[in-house]
Amino acid sequence: MTLVREVGKALVMTHDYSRAIKYYETRLVEDPKLLELRADLADLYLKLRGFDAARNVLIDALKYLKNQEQDLYIKTKNVQYLLVLAQVNLEQDQAESVDWRFKDNPDARSALVEASEVQKEVIETCRASQSERLDEERELSAEISYRLGKYKEERDGNNNEAILAYNDCLSRKEDHKEAILALAGLYQ
Repeated sequence: MTLVREVGKALVMTHDYSRAIKYYETRLVEDPKLLELRADLADLYLKLRGFDAARNVLIDALKYLKNQEQDLYIKTKNVQYLLVLAQVNLEQDQAESVDWRFKDNPDARSALVEASEVQKEVIETCRASQSERLDEERELSAEISYRLGKYKEERDGNNNEAILAYNDCLSRKEDHKEAILALAGLYQ
């Protein structure tokens, strides 16, 4: 972990959130290549329920990534940001409305779908280069399929598509407990 990131984490750990936010934002203006700092800032905003600010940080990060050479590192960052973006959108729904179930959230859905597509590219790149990361990338792909299944079940009410997504998750990681439990609940 870089010194810049350690300082930011230290400020968060001391609960000096406004100073941490200012620190992160200043460092990102100075050096927009600090991709880990963008993720840390978005996570901090999410913890503080600053959904719009978190979304803006993530959208800026995704725009930055689109202009970069699409190597393995950039693609994995893209997936990371898309998953947090989906989480931000879903958590905002839950915070603002008691009746969030079966309420479509197109932004969250599209972020999950795009994360799934990019993660497939990551896996293909790892497979082609015989990377040691292949197993961990497959696990992440399983987690994305699980999240898509939860979305289909809770937001779309489409149990058939949820079952397909959970089965896809289990085909990538057979012992994914949450997917097993979700499937059991749907079949029950």
